Amino acid sequence: MYRINKYNFNDFKCQASLHKSNYAVLINTAEKGIKYSPDFDFSEEYYILKELSHVQIPAAYDFGQGELFRDEKFLIKQNFIILQHISGYELVEYFEKKDIESTETIKEAIKLFINICDPLQYLHSKNYVHCDLKPGHLILNQKTGSVHIIDFELAIKRGGIIKGISREYASPEQLQMLTYLKDRPRKVHYEDISSTIRLDGKTDLYSVGLMLYQILTKKLWQTEKILPCQINNRIPQKLEEIIKGLLEVNVSSRIPSAEELKKALSSI
Repeated sequence: MYRINKYNFNDFKCQASLHKSNYAVLINTAEKGIKYSPDFDFSEEYYILKELSHVQIPAAYDFGQGELFRDEKFLIKQNFIILQHISGYELVEYFEKKDIESTETIKEAIKLFINICDPLQYLHSKNYVHCDLKPGHLILNQKTGSVHIIDFELAIKRGGIIKGISREYASPEQLQMLTYLKDRPRKVHYEDISSTIRLDGKTDLYSVGLMLYQILTKKLWQTEKILPCQINNRIPQKLEEIIKGLLEVNVSSRIPSAEELKKALSSI
């Protein structure tokens, strides 16, 4: 058994190269989990989640720093956050074995992406941008049919500076900001960068478009750059237009909000 402060759990996952933190479900309560890392501070994620209250966004209960013990033997100091545990399937993985040319599969994908729009619109209405929507951060609860958004480690206030990116699912403006930050002359302030490249809800919508494309084609837009109907000719034209609208490089031409995305998907 493992323990950090008063929190006990059984499974200890070694830190993977693509993830900043580990996660385990707490013993004696399947409703809470612990995310932990020796390097990453979860205080910002905690305070962001405390400002949010939506059934498709996990609640946060506690955070801090503590000593990780295995069977009462000290291992390492860890930063941690206690969260509402969201069980289910990673959304992209859920569709991997499904027939993407099936009308039913396409209808199901549309339905679930409509469901994603509500927590996204709520998040954006609170002036936050998730900034890290990708496979693994959208969890489908099959019992309720709801898709939950998790992992707010990289979330920022609208118009803020990125804390990091998942390059494969980042928007063009996130990649542009990353380049600016790397090449930033000392005399250039962060405020100047954020006023030149402004991140808002449309940043998250680009990532949503990447995953919708991936689900319906089983290909990555980032490597293919082929219209979805050229891979899957069962995709309705209106749905293809929506995907193209999400993947617009020019932010001003992109679908403007999760609310508008929901309306467009609902009209198919």
